[in-house]
Amino acid sequence: MRDTGKSTDLGNDSVRSLFFYYYVPTLISMVSVTSHQLINGIILGQKVGKEAIAAVGLYAPILLAFISLLLPLMIGGGITFSRSIGAKNYQHAQQVFRFTTTLVLLAGSILAVGAPLLAAPIATFIAGQESPLILTFTTDYIFWNFVFVPFLFLRFLWGTFLNNDNAPKVNKNVTVFSSVLNIVLDVLLVIVFPFGIAGAAIATGLSLLAAIVYILVYLRKGSGHLDVRHFRPTLHLSEWRSFFRVGFPSFVSEVSGSLGLLLLSRSLQPYGVLAISAFGLINFLNNIFLRLFTASMMSIQPIIGFNIGARQPERVQNTLRFALLFTLTLGSALYGIGLLFPTGFVRVVAGKEGAAFRQVAADAIRYSFLLYIVAGPNFILAMYMQTIGQYTVSILISVLKGVVLIGLLLSVLPPFFTTRLDAIWLARPLAEIITLLGVSLYTVYYRHRYYAPEAILKG
Repeated sequence: MRDTGKSTDLGNDSVRSLFFYYYVPTLISMVSVTSHQLINGIILGQKVGKEAIAAVGLYAPILLAFISLLLPLMIGGGITFSRSIGAKNYQHAQQVFRFTTTLVLLAGSILAVGAPLLAAPIATFIAGQESPLILTFTTDYIFWNFVFVPFLFLRFLWGTFLNNDNAPKVNKNVTVFSSVLNIVLDVLLVIVFPFGIAGAAIATGLSLLAAIVYILVYLRKGSGHLDVRHFRPTLHLSEWRSFFRVGFPSFVSEVSGSLGLLLLSRSLQPYGVLAISAFGLINFLNNIFLRLFTASMMSIQPIIGFNIGARQPERVQNTLRFALLFTLTLGSALYGIGLLFPTGFVRVVAGKEGAAFRQVAADAIRYSFLLYIVAGPNFILAMYMQTIGQYTVSILISVLKGVVLIGLLLSVLPPFFTTRLDAIWLARPLAEIITLLGVSLYTVYYRHRYYAPEAILKG
């Protein structure tokens, strides 16, 4: 393997320093994406209107569904690839790369070809027909995103393989490059040439294409173990089932989250354009701030995994405790900002909108930001359980907070609120809180199964 620069000892360095060693570069990649999304949202909100922000937010469940379909290949393929490299079985590693690449290209091409037929029905389902303008924007946004979806799939998959091929810096550079390009294209296709929300979607698609070209140029240099110079498509791999077994909890997590967002969007349709637009704004902000906790979750996985293999369960316990405390503190700070300054977020994203929308959106932020206090700990617990082999608990966390409790709370809460919209804004945060309390109490009560050294080493 190539030298990655700074030397770290996963078995002896302090847990805190190791956490931030992984967290900082992961966050840099995510911040570049977040910056693009924030600027994209500001451009759309200021130049097109709140209906455009709503369309982008309503597309979020579809994007989550796509990611959920990719996760078994990304996680299972990445693990199998890295194990093959460790065993110096480079031919098998390349076979894994070819197999997964062929699958995502096939699936992405089917969606791209079907875009003209799929866009309008899907948009009608998630946006309703209360606002013809939101429906039109959502249809356009879905259509152009579907056209470019093969590049989206490849970008996610190849990013995972770059990390597993000891090239995380290349993956980070690709992310920063494509995000900057996306911002430039947003300005060009939304402001200079007023193509509206279609221009924003096209800008994203072109930046994904540029990212793929960047990776191809790198891979053709032969710097790592990935080879595209003699690439041959294949749908044959004997252990393909292991991909889905390893990645299944993450798959369930994404599907549950997508279904939960769909339940919320459907519940808001009777409340009109203002509510749907505010929901789009909330999804837009969640897509930015939840990345802080996703980066935390990704940072603990290699530390925990290594120390399970090194049979040092006390370091696994220390990592879990630190990550839970870090995400709880970070989430509380974000909630405090949202509670005190909700109108600030509204002004930044949709400054020209009227007082009625600003009021609805501010209320939505005050309630919805409660999510951040517990979202991080739930992410951390789910990853911990998955890493130590407790797949049932990991899946339970995802299903409860993602869809089951949201559906239940949407049925139970509204009669207890004078303004029923407030109940809808609270449904997701309360689902996360109940999940965290329930799972924590259960696993602590049976801590010998989940936190004891012998339980950890079974993973």
